[in-house]
Amino acid sequence: MKILLVDDHKIIRNVLSKFLRDKLSAEVVEANNGIEGFNIFKDGDLDLVIADINMPVRNGIDMVKDIRTVDTDVNIIALSMLDDTVSIKKMLKAGANAYVLKEGSTEELLKGIEKVQVGEKYYSPAVTETIMSSLMDSRKAYKQAALTKRELEILELIFKEKTNQEIADQLFISLRTVETHKYHIMEKTGSKNIAGLVKFAIREKLFDNLFY
Repeated sequence: MKILLVDDHKIIRNVLSKFLRDKLSAEVVEANNGIEGFNIFKDGDLDLVIADINMPVRNGIDMVKDIRTVDTDVNIIALSMLDDTVSIKKMLKAGANAYVLKEGSTEELLKGIEKVQVGEKYYSPAVTETIMSSLMDSRKAYKQAALTKRELEILELIFKEKTNQEIADQLFISLRTVETHKYHIMEKTGSKNIAGLVKFAIREKLFDNLFY
């Protein structure tokens, strides 16, 4: 097995490289940042990528996106200190097959590698908890506000700072229809103005993916 390990901390790379060589008899190639990692990936026949998220020059999320433009099949494991909802969602959306926290054990990393090799996903227990909590929060927000699919679409465009006319043009509806939907959204969410709608969306974490 040939593994690309991308992390900006040399000590972590050295320790993990030795561990992976000893445990898996793997050939490990190291990279310091996302650009270096992607360039190595393009030039090598790799079986697995293990990548940090926070790195200089180019972060792990963007590197994974780059890799997925040229290879949709290679297994990618995120190995990070970040356990927040936004980071997890963005890395998984970029194309990671697994998300392992650095605070876990090396055995947990081995379990992640074993899972992705057989086509399964793997997340550290804390990551699974964060994902489930986020899903529950989102469902709660939808239930509380009872927003329709169209109202959620409009709320997202409001969140993106689109004007009424831009929303109407994008959704192919009339300006008056947009205004009517906005009135209903404010009624349902208890908001008095656009700022209130934005606060509602942030509080309920409806559009976390837009922060990146």
